[in-house]
Amino acid sequence: MDRKLYLMGNKALLHRQIHPTFVVNNIVSNQAFLENNLIISSGAFTPTIKDEDKLSVYDGTIFSAKDSHEHFIANHSSCGVLSLSIDEINSENPLFVEMDNEPFEGHCSINFSSVISRNQKTKKAGKLRDFAVKRNWTYKP
Repeated sequence: MDRKLYLMGNKALLHRQIHPTFVVNNIVSNQAFLENNLIISSGAFTPTIKDEDKLSVYDGTIFSAKDSHEHFIANHSSCGVLSLSIDEINSENPLFVEMDNEPFEGHCSINFSSVISRNQKTKKAGKLRDFAVKRNWTYKP
């Protein structure tokens, strides 16, 4: 079965939790940028080694931004939600979205595995961040 996510529609939003370590007094680390008073580091959109090149997001057809935040904070920390469309992710070839439903129904991953260098992963993450920041917070408690 093709795990790439096309079925939910390319306009559907995927919700990314923003961990508080990226934010100090509502300002993100010195690697951050400012646009529309929203400062977010590209690190918020970069998978780590433990992520196996997959960035966790919530399927917006199953979870609202607020619902995704409430689900996430039951076990983890998040200072809010930024969201991306599948079109935005697909525009950053070779990134793609997988609906894996692991560890829960409605979990998806943005797959970075075909991006070879760390530098390119950071650049792709920066582009995703730019798309999300342009939209602004989709949920902020």
